[in-house]
Amino acid sequence: VCPSMPAQPQQEPEVTAADQADINTFSRLNLLFHELEDELKSLKDEMENIKEASNEVMMIMDEDELVKFGVGEVYADVNQTDAQTMLDRVLEGKESEATQVEGRLDEVRDRMKELKARLAAKFGKSINLEEDPDS
Repeated sequence: VCPSMPAQPQQEPEVTAADQADINTFSRLNLLFHELEDELKSLKDEMENIKEASNEVMMIMDEDELVKFGVGEVYADVNQTDAQTMLDRVLEGKESEATQVEGRLDEVRDRMKELKARLAAKFGKSINLEEDPDS
């Protein structure tokens, strides 16, 4: 390159319809990723509350004492054993839901990485995709 000649501006690659579709897909997946993260956090908070309730039920000294158990917007008096059984079932359900959400998060993260790699290979640093799904 001769110092007296201006450097040729690097021409950016053309954005094809397929590229635009990938960018749009990445954007939708990014939104879904954040929704799933929020859902997982909510499920983990619920599981923690259920575990705390379970511990409280176990700490009741009098086994004949009834426990108020919330079902929807209604509270029912149940014995400790039934309350513990119901709490265990609810916890198992929440754990199952959390596992499913984690699986979906992994799928979305993998698809986002794939799209990001493909788009970065073509556009380099000239494309700014949302934050990294690993963060």
